[in-house]
Amino acid sequence: MTSLSINLDQFGFVQRERDTQGRVYKNRCGRDFLYYTLNYYLPDKFNAKVNNPEQITRRNLFGLKIPSFLAWTTLQFIYVPSLFARMGLSLEINNRRINTWFDLLKAIFSPSRLGWEQRIKEIERAVDNSQVSGINISLGLNGLLDHVIFVYSYDEENLYVFDTHQVAGLEYEKITQDDRYIMKLPKSVIKKRWSRFGRVWIVRRGLFV
Repeated sequence: MTSLSINLDQFGFVQRERDTQGRVYKNRCGRDFLYYTLNYYLPDKFNAKVNNPEQITRRNLFGLKIPSFLAWTTLQFIYVPSLFARMGLSLEINNRRINTWFDLLKAIFSPSRLGWEQRIKEIERAVDNSQVSGINISLGLNGLLDHVIFVYSYDEENLYVFDTHQVAGLEYEKITQDDRYIMKLPKSVIKKRWSRFGRVWIVRRGLFV
């Protein structure tokens, strides 16, 4: 297994918020992935106590507050490109450089030119180079309904990912006994669920030149 250099006892794991009836709030996976990314690169500025996902939402750090049914607009991430630039980080989605919110919007709605195997290789290279990667897993509507997750490590048959809850119907397995959602995601599931809107996110230190 090849992994990012992360101390699992100190990483800023969080759980997705729930309503008063115990139901998980929906359509916040992008926020959670970006939080884990920032915690990896900037743990003093983003962690479970400071600038955690709930605080990020409350303070509009990533973008506008919108109802969950408008998550497809990506307005909740309108500030992300400029925030990442201030933090000295660069973001690519399917090899598209994200410098503005419009770049992000285009990347989200552009079909992938590469297949799942090539995208998996990109993820593995990122892990090898100590860079954050995330993968979108289709949950329906040919990939328009999906779930993005932070990739921690990989082996020949699986990716190991960090989540904030367990998504119903997604064939991945929680491998921890505590409240940390460290999940084993088989590559066979990625193959089965890959769609024309499959995406890989890569975040690196340093700005585009």
